[in-house]
Amino acid sequence: MPFDFTSIWMPLGLIGLLGIYMVAQFIQERRDTRRAMAEEAQAKADAPAEATPAEAASAEAAPAAAEVAPAEASAAPAPAAAPVAAAAPEEKKKRKLRWRTAWIWMPFLIGFAGQAYLTYIKPMLEAGAQ
Repeated sequence: MPFDFTSIWMPLGLIGLLGIYMVAQFIQERRDTRRAMAEEAQAKADAPAEATPAEAASAEAAPAAAEVAPAEASAAPAPAAAPVAAAAPEEKKKRKLRWRTAWIWMPFLIGFAGQAYLTYIKPMLEAGAQ
C-alpha cells in the first residue's frame, strides 16, 4: 500500500503538532512568568520595612523605661527571631529568548510551513504520481 503524501491529513497533522507545541510553549512561559513574579513579590515582602515615625518614637521610649525599672528586666535577654535558613531550590536554567517567545513567532512558522507545502511540495508530489 503506497503512502500518500498528498492527502489533506499531512499538512493538517504538521500544523496540529506545531500548534500543540506553540500552546505548550505559551503555557510554559506563563508559568515561568508567574513564578518569577511570585518570587519577586515574596522578596519584597521579606525585605525589612523601614521604621515609621511611630515605631521610632516607641523604640526611643523603650530604653528609657528599662532605665526606670531595671529590677523588672529579665536576667536573660529575649532571643532575637533568627530567620530560618531554608534549603535554596536549585536554579533552573533560563530558556533562551528564542524558546521563551516561541508562542509569538510559532504561528508564522506554522503558516509558512503549510503554505510552502501547498504551493511547492504537494504539486511536485502530484506531478510525480501522474
